[in-house]
Amino acid sequence: MKMQKIYRLFLPLGVFLIVACGQNGNQNSNNSAAVLGVLSGTNSDASASPEALRQTNANLSRDIQSAFAKENDGSFSFDDSIVVTSNDGTKIAGNLFVPKSGTGPFPAVIFVNSWALNEYEYIVPAAKLAKKGYVVFSYSTRGFGASEGLINVAGPKDIQDLSAIVDYLQANAPINSKIALSGISYGAGIALLGLSKEPRITTAVAMSGWGSLPDSLYGNQTPRLVWGLLLVTAGYITGRMDPIIAENFQKLLDTRDVAAVLAWASERSPNSAVAALNASGKPVYISNNSQDNLFQPNQILPYFEQLTVPKKLDLNNGIHATAEIGGILGIDNYVWTNAYDWFDYWLKGVQNGIMSKPKVSIQRRFSDARVTYSAWPNPNKVERTYHLRPMGLLSPGKITPTANTTNGTDTILSGGTSATTGVPLLSEILDGAVSVPVTTNVNLIDRTNAMVYISDKLTSPLKLRGKTFYKGRINSSDNAPHVVVYLYEVDVWGTGKLISHGTATLFGVKGKDTDLNVDLQAVAHDFPVGSRLALAIDNIDPMYAVPKPISLYTTAFKHTTSTASTLRFESE
Repeated sequence: MKMQKIYRLFLPLGVFLIVACGQNGNQNSNNSAAVLGVLSGTNSDASASPEALRQTNANLSRDIQSAFAKENDGSFSFDDSIVVTSNDGTKIAGNLFVPKSGTGPFPAVIFVNSWALNEYEYIVPAAKLAKKGYVVFSYSTRGFGASEGLINVAGPKDIQDLSAIVDYLQANAPINSKIALSGISYGAGIALLGLSKEPRITTAVAMSGWGSLPDSLYGNQTPRLVWGLLLVTAGYITGRMDPIIAENFQKLLDTRDVAAVLAWASERSPNSAVAALNASGKPVYISNNSQDNLFQPNQILPYFEQLTVPKKLDLNNGIHATAEIGGILGIDNYVWTNAYDWFDYWLKGVQNGIMSKPKVSIQRRFSDARVTYSAWPNPNKVERTYHLRPMGLLSPGKITPTANTTNGTDTILSGGTSATTGVPLLSEILDGAVSVPVTTNVNLIDRTNAMVYISDKLTSPLKLRGKTFYKGRINSSDNAPHVVVYLYEVDVWGTGKLISHGTATLFGVKGKDTDLNVDLQAVAHDFPVGSRLALAIDNIDPMYAVPKPISLYTTAFKHTTSTASTLRFESE
């Protein structure tokens, strides 16, 4: 168990280094090191040198090859020279696994690469499946690996490529009509879209994917700065980017042509094709992660809710892809065990109990334990509401179970505080992979620049089982105020452990009393007896972009007996 936790810590860093190093032969390694240095805050002459990056890439490739060698027992054939010609003539590179024994035709699994990776990403799980009697095809989407064309970001051309691959398999491989589609991250988004749009796909397993691309990139009108920069940078270094991708991200940062960008993103969103999927009745298994600040849980849960097909959702601890990516090295884990069982049940009819498992599971924060539900939203959900009272001259505001009886206005100045999501990427990895949370002493958060509310000690446990909703009323001196809301569990010394957070940007509100509603990311967490709740609200966090990078303004938080400021928990 300890080695797996260490692995989960370092693998995302290794993948990030691969992204910065590049793999396709069309990038400059000096530029790669410089970009990595900018993103990580390190000197490009130090550990992020091209030589170090190449070595990291080589080490991880060697690990995959070593794991593949252990699986390659001669029971299947492996052809990595497959080229499929798409509808527009673009050549799509892939590899094909075919069982050597057994009676065909066989069910098939198609794996779609993650962003910045290629057709070799899934050779280990492909080998495992081939040994069990599956034909497996793994490919690089257009613009990545050895495939031609420009990156289409799960657009119409990617779906055409998928259809061409199914055509190829039906004509050249011993497959039957049962075909699954699967992938991690970018591959997961294409898997969900492909399930909806390609009628010959039977089922999908989507790991760390998106339901809504607009919400992933621009949720609550706030661009995801760090992850957006990482994706755009990775695309340029490891692939062949359509210029519109960087242009659209820049437009979100500039708050320019936003409606057109979101329309472009909506076309690439599985939630735009929910009706078609529901009409088909095709089953889907989804795995996502609670601390994923790229494809956050709050955008996949509404998609899952809309599905009326046979479905299953696992929400795990971890950042983007960390709960799922171990499977590419053949490491057994909760998600991949369910994925293999899902394939066996829906493609082979194996009665393995996967459909008897709870439809929804959420891993509790800082724990291996899971809470499970027969449906989502939880049919037995209880909403618990706490009220927020204004700050005093020298004291924080109060979080109480009873209504506010005091009128008061607290005004903060824009600026960062010790309330934060931490060091981008690094803090996420430490939190999600090895349960080292982001902490701060809530008593020391500068209340010149932040609202701070603290409860009394809890006399009974508070079981958070989903989203937290903040509601308040503000009046800002800026036309586009930005807020980040942090929820903490506080110990006896005042140290707050970050449990969840949310963000929002408002437009056209200068000088107006305005309702502010922020949904914090869905998690499962038990606040124990004796702990306290704390809420901090400020204007700057390194994870998110703001409309004006340098802007000094005030935000007044208004508390009245007639307009309640509240903190509402989905609980049980």
